Amino acid sequence: MAPHPILSPAFSETVSSQDRGFLYGDGLFETVRCRHGRLLFWQQHRQRLISGCARLAISFDASELDCLGSDLTPHAPSADCILKIIVTRGAGGRGYSPPIPAHPTLILQWHTLPSDITTNACDGIDAVVCRHPLSVNPVTAGLKHLNRLDQVMASYELSQVNSVFPEVREGFMLDVDSHLVEGTRSNVFVVINNQLCTPDLTRAGVEGVLRNRLIELFDSMGISVVIRHIHQQEIKQCSEVFVCNSVFGVWPVMKLLEVDSSNMAQTQFEFYRTDMARRAQQNLLKEYPLQRG
Repeated sequence: MAPHPILSPAFSETVSSQDRGFLYGDGLFETVRCRHGRLLFWQQHRQRLISGCARLAISFDASELDCLGSDLTPHAPSADCILKIIVTRGAGGRGYSPPIPAHPTLILQWHTLPSDITTNACDGIDAVVCRHPLSVNPVTAGLKHLNRLDQVMASYELSQVNSVFPEVREGFMLDVDSHLVEGTRSNVFVVINNQLCTPDLTRAGVEGVLRNRLIELFDSMGISVVIRHIHQQEIKQCSEVFVCNSVFGVWPVMKLLEVDSSNMAQTQFEFYRTDMARRAQQNLLKEYPLQRG
């Protein structure tokens, strides 16, 4: 049986209370930027969703996605917005054991763009190191699955810091061994000793579509990206840090704060270069322009 499409807000905003995505986080999602009525990096998002479903043994009919580019975008609230795609295993009743057969649910949601995307891309942002650690599980590492409680708690922590330090726009998440993994909503690139690096995601984290595109992009420019474990202490040795995701593009990080949440005392580290971030932005201007319109 084909997945049941739920189109929000154009058609329906309901889902079964027995859906396993709601009950157990049993599913995956994609967040896709729509610009001028076109879904950016659509094939990469589509393939990641299909691969993720295969890894979770969700029998999702990929043909359900094939109409999205042409048939769905006319329902978008604007020409420049966000499409969120959620696939769950479907309704299954009580108990962890997956139903056999399962009938996956497809949920589509439109969202407006945050207002600060262009400003943050041009001016850069400050970031903070989150105290909440990211769970380690090599089996689900890389997947954009629905179990996001770590990101929820880290984002709450980020909002508390942001109320005192409004320039802070992202929180860096570490694993239990104090290795940098990702931001609460982004992937991270750093320059250490003139070497462009990004964290190894084989134990935790989301393998972002734009992260992979940037690795390819830098390689085409003759710049190798080293994928490795990066300890928290190494971040302070960086000459440059930037974050990326498929919604906002690339944001340079100007300062890193370590904040004591009990009294909001802070230690600050500044990054004095933005070369790699600006090169990435220039090569992505078609998708993520640095001016509105």
